[in-house]
Amino acid sequence: MLKAIMLRYIAICYVLISYPTVADEQLVTDKSPGIEALGAPSLGSSVWQMGLGLLFVLGLILLLAWLMRRVTGIQGSKQHIKIVSAINVGNRERAVLVEVGGEQLLLGVAAGQVSLLHKLQSPIAFDKQVDFSHSLQNAAAKLANRSAASKNTINAAKAENNHS
Repeated sequence: MLKAIMLRYIAICYVLISYPTVADEQLVTDKSPGIEALGAPSLGSSVWQMGLGLLFVLGLILLLAWLMRRVTGIQGSKQHIKIVSAINVGNRERAVLVEVGGEQLLLGVAAGQVSLLHKLQSPIAFDKQVDFSHSLQNAAAKLANRSAASKNTINAAKAENNHS
């Protein structure tokens, strides 16, 4: 359903972008004998094409975001099956640690099959996962501390030079 809508959207954008405007047609038909029209598009048609191009790019971004969600399986918080960790062990083989109902299972995932490798008796405890915003705030704080320390060092050196 969504694929059909996106294909229609792309087709409509292509037709509208490539369709000549009324001003373009007048440039071609209003040629006087001996004078050649430059055929430059009007400002209105350029803005129209730019706007349609922008809508096309935004639609493409939304389509790619939808595809990424479908392909990578971004999980919502209400799911009962949680992928705790995964590692590639070959070109198409992965070992995946999955948590289901408080139990952790180590699964082997290969092309066309999934097999249980091990059922953990006691679940592996992980530290609280740090999200990107928390990591970014920590990095900004460290950078601010470094810049403050370097300013203090520079000010101390200037003060020592002034006393000498």
